[in-house]
Amino acid sequence: MLMGWNTYAAGSAHTRDPYPHLRQVVFSRSRGRADAAPGVTVTSEDPVRVVRRLKEEDGSGIWLCGGGLLAAALADEIDHLVLKVNPLVLGEGPSLFDGTYAPRHLTLTRATTYSSGVVVTEHARA
Repeated sequence: MLMGWNTYAAGSAHTRDPYPHLRQVVFSRSRGRADAAPGVTVTSEDPVRVVRRLKEEDGSGIWLCGGGLLAAALADEIDHLVLKVNPLVLGEGPSLFDGTYAPRHLTLTRATTYSSGVVVTEHARA
C-alpha cells in the first residue's frame, strides 16, 4: 500500500496503523520513521524508483491509496486503475492526478454498481 503523508495521517487519525495486514510505504519530505506506526516505512525517496523496485519483488500487487500528487508522479507505473465514485458532491477537493500529467488511455474492464449508489470501475492500461 503506497500513500502520501496526508493520506496516511487521515487513516491513522482513527487507528495508528490503517492497514496492519499490508506492507505500507508512506512518502513524505518532512516526516520520518518516528512519526509512523512500527512496521510502516516512511521515505523521501523518488516514488517511481520505489515502485519499480517493488515491482521486481514477489507479491500480489501494489496499491496506491489517495494522494493526487503521488498519483501524478506514478501515472506511468499504473497498470490497473480502480475508481470508487460516491453519489455525494462535496465541492472542492484534491485532484485525482494533481500536477504535471499527460493523458493516458485506459480500457474499462469492470463496472460494479451497488445499491447505495456507489460505482466502482476498473480500468487496464490500453
